[in-house]
Amino acid sequence: MPISRIAVYFVVSAVLCGCGGNDTCTEPEPYQASVEGRRIEVPEGLNALEEGRELKVPDASPAPPRPEGSPCLELPPSYSRSD
Repeated sequence: MPISRIAVYFVVSAVLCGCGGNDTCTEPEPYQASVEGRRIEVPEGLNALEEGRELKVPDASPAPPRPEGSPCLELPPSYSRSD
């Protein structure tokens, strides 16, 4: 196989792979349907869990709705925590 044919193959492959995809954020992700669960109930005879070691997940900051058909975010939005 001549080298020019191989080069054309790689260029065409790269162009097709780079142009593929139409990712939009219109469908909700599975994590967006999650809800806060109950605390773990410790059976009698075992040490209770330390309340200070629980993970506190902050509420999301309000953001304007994204335009219809806009691409997904590459990076998550920033958030801040106040204690």
